[in-house]
Amino acid sequence: MRKLLVFALILGFAIAAPIQYFKVKGIRGAVVSRPDVDSVVTYVLVKAGSALDPQGKEGVADLLSTMLTKGTAKYDAVKFAEKVETMGSSIYASTGSEAIYINGWSLKEYFEPTFSLLADALLNPAFSESQLKKEKARVISSLAQQWDQPPYLASEIFRSKVLEGTPFGREETPETVKKITRDDLVKFHKKYFTKNNMFIVFAGNITLEQAKNAIKKYLASMTKGKGVKPLAVNKSTTAMEVYIVNKPSSPQTQIRIGYVAPGMKIKDRVAREIANYILGGGGFSSRMMKKIRSIEGLTYGIYSYFNSYTKGGYFVVSTFTKNETVGKAVKLTLEEIKKFREKGATKEELKKAKGYYLGSYALKLETPRDFAYRILTAELYGLGKNYIYWEKKQVPGLTLKQVNLAARKYFHEKPVVIVCVGPASKLKPQLQKFGKVTVIEPPKFK
Repeated sequence: MRKLLVFALILGFAIAAPIQYFKVKGIRGAVVSRPDVDSVVTYVLVKAGSALDPQGKEGVADLLSTMLTKGTAKYDAVKFAEKVETMGSSIYASTGSEAIYINGWSLKEYFEPTFSLLADALLNPAFSESQLKKEKARVISSLAQQWDQPPYLASEIFRSKVLEGTPFGREETPETVKKITRDDLVKFHKKYFTKNNMFIVFAGNITLEQAKNAIKKYLASMTKGKGVKPLAVNKSTTAMEVYIVNKPSSPQTQIRIGYVAPGMKIKDRVAREIANYILGGGGFSSRMMKKIRSIEGLTYGIYSYFNSYTKGGYFVVSTFTKNETVGKAVKLTLEEIKKFREKGATKEELKKAKGYYLGSYALKLETPRDFAYRILTAELYGLGKNYIYWEKKQVPGLTLKQVNLAARKYFHEKPVVIVCVGPASKLKPQLQKFGKVTVIEPPKFK
C-alpha cells in the first residue's frame, strides 16, 4: 500500500508540476516550481560538446568543462570550492558529444549565492596555467587506464570505425589531450558560451520571477553570439567490416556489433525505442538475453541500444563471451536481429514493453533534477515539449503494426561493423566467415 501511495505522489508531481518557459536578456529557459521541496537545482545547457573539438585536439570540451569549476577571475580553485562547500551546495560540469552541462544545487536559502558562483564560472573561468597542467595530467592518466580496459577499448574502437570520417568518430586519447593549450580553451569558451547557444532550467523551490531576476543580475553581460547548428552524421554502413583488437592475454572477448542509424529527430522514435526494448534493450526480458545468455549460456549479459545524436547516430549490440565461442555468439546475435526484423514482435512482448515504460514513467520524473534534465534533453535534440511526457502520451496508443514497421526499418543483420577485443590468433578463424578481418594492435599510451 505504501508503495502505491509513493507512486501516486510521484505521478502527481510528474503530471501537475507546472513548466514555465521564458526568455530574458536574450537567454531562454524554463522553470519547474516545486514549493514543497527545500532546494533548487539549476541546469545550464551549452550546445557545444566534444564533436566540436578542434581536429587533433580531441578533449578540449571535456577539459574545459572540468576547468570551469577550477577557478575564476575572482576566485582561485581552492577559494571557489570553499565558497560552494560552505553553503553545502554543489556545482559541477560534464561533457557530451553535443553539449556541455553545468549543474548547480543548493538549499532554497542559498540559491542566489550559489547561482552567482555558477554564473561566475560560466562567464569568467580563469583557465589558470598551473591548474590546467594539473588537470591535463589527471585526464591523461585516467585516459591511459581506460584505453587499457577491454570494454572501453571495444566501445571506443567500434564508435571510431562505425562513425569514421564524421565529427562523432574521433577519439580522445592521452596524445590529443597533451596538445591542448590554454588558448584552445579560451577560444572554445568565447565562441560557444553565448546567450544564443544556451538554455537554463531551474527546478525546485523557486518562482519564475526569482529565476528571471537571477539571470538579469548575474548573466546579463554574456555576449549574444550565434546559435550552433547540430552536426550531421553523413555516413552509412555499406559493407561488412570486421576488426579484431589484439589482446593475446585476454581470457574472454568483448564484442560490439552495429551500424550507422538515424538520430533522435525521427517521427517513429517511440516505436523504435519499444522495438529495441523487446530485442535487446529490456534486460532479462529481451530476446537476445533469453537466447544468448539463458538458452545458449554464451554470456552473462548482452544488450542493444541506439546511441543517437540530433542528426544521426548508431545502433550497437554489446556483449562478451569466452574466446572459443566468439564466432557462435556473433552468428546468433545476427540471427536474432534478422528474425526480429522479418517476423517482428508478438502481442505479449508489446504488452510487457508498454507495461515497463508506463510503470517506470513516474520514477523518471521523481525529483526536480530528473525533470530539469528531461527538459534539457528535449531542448538539445529539438524533440518538443511533449517529450517530457512521451511515455504517458505516446506509449498507450502504440500498435503492434507500428512497432514491427520500426523493426523492419531500423534493424538489420548486414552490413554491420563488428569489433572484437581479444586474442587475434583465436578469433580470426572464427570471424572470417562474416567478412574481411582487419587486425589492430591496441594503442599504447604512457
